[in-house]
This record gives sequence, C-alpha cells and structure tokens, in this order.
Amino acid sequence: MSYAWETTEDDILNVVHDMGKKADEDKVHDIDNLLDHFAIEDAALNGDSMEEQTKYAYEEIKKQITEGNMI
Repeated sequence: MSYAWETTEDDILNVVHDMGKKADEDKVHDIDNLLDHFAIEDAALNGDSMEEQTKYAYEEIKKQITEGNMI
C-alpha cells in the first residue's frame, strides 16, 4: 500500500471531465490552489490499491469542487 497521494492538475482535469464540465489550464490551476489537499490525501489513503486510492481521491476532489462552486 502506498502511503502518499499527490493530486496533480491531470487528476483535477479528469474529475472535471467526469463531471461533464470543461476547464482550461488556468481554471484547473485555480481549482488546484483552492483544494484542501490534505483532505484529498486522507481520502485516498482509505484505499489499499492504486485504483481504490484514485477512486477515493477523485470523489473528494469532486465533493470539494461541487461544494466550493469552483466550476
């Protein structure tokens, strides 16, 4: 099991696309600056495999984007 997760701008873009939205590079960078990366890492580390970690991290990213009206 990995003990670290680092959210990339590619992760954010994937989540935005999964939400059916579009964002340019500047918007993704702005979202990245607004996210609580500690909460995302905590969520990711609930998974045992990389696939699970990605799933949990993406769920947390989506939650933060939605609750923060970031897009």
